[in-house]
Amino acid sequence: MTSSSTSRDITESRPDATSLDIGSRASDASDASSTASTIAASVASFLAGMDVLIVNVALPTIAADLGGDMAVQQWVVDGYTLLFAALLLLAGSLADRFGAKRLFLIGAGLFGLASLFCSFAWSMAALVFGRCVLGVASALILPASMSLINEANPDPRRRAWALALWGAGGASASAVGPLLGGLLTPIHWSLVFAINVPFCLFILALAPRIAPSPRRPIRFDWTGQALSLIGLSALVAGIIEVGAIGFAAPATLALLGVGVVSLGLFVFSQTKVAAPMMPLGLFRVRGMQVALQIGFIMIFNWYGMVFICTMFLQNERHMGPFAAGLVFVPSAFVTIAGNLIGGRIITARGAKFSITLGLAIMIAGFLFEFLTPAPIPVWVIATGLSVVGFGAAITTPAAAGVVLRSVDPAQAGIASAMFNTFRQVGGAIGVAVFGVIATFLPSLTLALRSVFLASALLLVYVLVFELTRWRG
Repeated sequence: MTSSSTSRDITESRPDATSLDIGSRASDASDASSTASTIAASVASFLAGMDVLIVNVALPTIAADLGGDMAVQQWVVDGYTLLFAALLLLAGSLADRFGAKRLFLIGAGLFGLASLFCSFAWSMAALVFGRCVLGVASALILPASMSLINEANPDPRRRAWALALWGAGGASASAVGPLLGGLLTPIHWSLVFAINVPFCLFILALAPRIAPSPRRPIRFDWTGQALSLIGLSALVAGIIEVGAIGFAAPATLALLGVGVVSLGLFVFSQTKVAAPMMPLGLFRVRGMQVALQIGFIMIFNWYGMVFICTMFLQNERHMGPFAAGLVFVPSAFVTIAGNLIGGRIITARGAKFSITLGLAIMIAGFLFEFLTPAPIPVWVIATGLSVVGFGAAITTPAAAGVVLRSVDPAQAGIASAMFNTFRQVGGAIGVAVFGVIATFLPSLTLALRSVFLASALLLVYVLVFELTRWRG
């Protein structure tokens, strides 16, 4: 072989520098898109979670300015969570049909506009309406955010970290929300809504870096959507009215009856339509069973507890909004740390271990608060919130990962929507139920202790179910 031919062979066998450069740029672009998608999804998760609870600390001040009894204050919270929960399944289908990115950005824009409307609300009716629009926007954002993470992070290890950050956004918001509410309310209660706008603008600024999402031709179940919306709205309204006008009142019985019948018809309709909004077959998957129960009961407990805690701190301990918000500071930092640690635990030990550990920690936190003799010290509430928040921070990303791994990728959007629907339905019902408990019990101290005990018992049930019936 001549020297020239040898040189030519070496040159031909060497990778083309241009090809390497193109591949490197493509990899960098993919990494940048993945990072942008994860950050935007995590910020959106933070917003959706924060807006549930940031208003709690401000409720007494808002009621003093705009008027409203306990039932109206519950509607300020549940107007958001109810529409959020009722529309999540439809939003999951829309994310599959039109692309997660498009729906995500529409939701972020609507969230910012609705937040401005709430900040200028002139009456309780206007505020409740604005909160309902915020719930619609959150429904558009949340399932699309999980789909974006799934699309942008195909590697399981990277997806686990992305889900941990997404979970950190939602879980830390549950603790940061009351803190921000306490900081902003003394300035003016409208700021608890206006604070959302910069976050929405940040999400929209990341839009050019987020890769386009695939679209899937699917049909919509409008009958199921109508029945679920009517059923959930009537059921939650009926529970709230139990505390306002009594269980035996005709209006209460009518609302509860409409809710139960509509939800029963919804379940029946899902067996008859060609494209159900909630495929009942997913309930037969053990991983989905565990994740859905965890999502419902965790948020039922947390939202109800924070609602009663803020009432207890301000109405019974006579603390101001700022001081009441400070009670949630330790749990905010602990929850963020828990989500980051949770990602490592999931990677090292798997979802089942993470869920078991997180549930056990939450049970311990609730029992610690319940077993403390009355009067309940503020430091006990702060410590219990931190323990429960740490356990929830470990559990939430693990449960979200179970949802994504339990279904076919083509059903990721609808499965994510089901998971978040159960979470938000749990939150709406939790606020309604614990608000009724607070109405009938002689003191908020007794109501708070009842919340602690009920929450611990519900989590014990989920832990037993997970340990005895779920394999994997």
